[in-house]
Amino acid sequence: MSGVRKGRIAVVAIVAHPDDEALIAGGTLALAAEAGLATGVVCLTRGELGPISDPHLADAQTLGAVRERELQASCAALGVDWARCLEHPDGELAWADVKAAAAELAAVLRPVRPTVLLTFGEDGLYGHPDHVATWRIANRATALLWTLGPRLYEATWPPELVPDLVAAAGQRGLPTSLWGLDPHAFGSPQADPTTRLDVRPVLDRKLRALRAHRTQLDRDHLLTGLPDDLAARFLGEEAWRSTDPPASPDVLGRLLGGGVRSAGVNHG
Repeated sequence: MSGVRKGRIAVVAIVAHPDDEALIAGGTLALAAEAGLATGVVCLTRGELGPISDPHLADAQTLGAVRERELQASCAALGVDWARCLEHPDGELAWADVKAAAAELAAVLRPVRPTVLLTFGEDGLYGHPDHVATWRIANRATALLWTLGPRLYEATWPPELVPDLVAAAGQRGLPTSLWGLDPHAFGSPQADPTTRLDVRPVLDRKLRALRAHRTQLDRDHLLTGLPDDLAARFLGEEAWRSTDPPASPDVLGRLLGGGVRSAGVNHG
């Protein structure tokens, strides 16, 4: 696999579609890359059923290939070593054979010998069936890799985060669209984070990575023109929940200088 750096601590994000990596883990991946860790992204699909912001960028037949290229651009912005899309059909992960999909994913990850795996929580960020299925597949793949001892971390978002961000943007007359989703659909009300990372030092990279997914962000999208101060206020922290027992060491926090302390980001 091109870009794999063997023999180094590796942090890998497991997501459903290109752009998920930047949305849930962009700051964490950028911090890991800056710390000299090996980094990677595995997308289970190519996102070929996603929206198309501009017909000049792609059409229904080319969108999957275009989104793969956008993923590579996003990862370049983050400093991520490698990225790979698997061939599961977009929109059908909920019906995938979890055992077979996890075995395929584990086969991709095994040569990398990951120390930390990042993925969605059980809530799928906003209940997206592909995201929830990715959580199931990632958990099973982690179990298959038990001899390597990877630690799995699940993304957690405060339920008030996106509604407050949309409200703050709206007060300034800025775009507030979020792929047609209700802002209140986002969040992880039942998941208390075990690790909070201050990603403000690499927030410019996260924003570049998000905006590399041009097909997914039209001119009315919240993230298209989000000013730096609102980005720092609302996107400056990434919170994760470890699936290991509470007494287990926080590997991610130790590697990247995080932990249960707050990064000081004020959402209010």
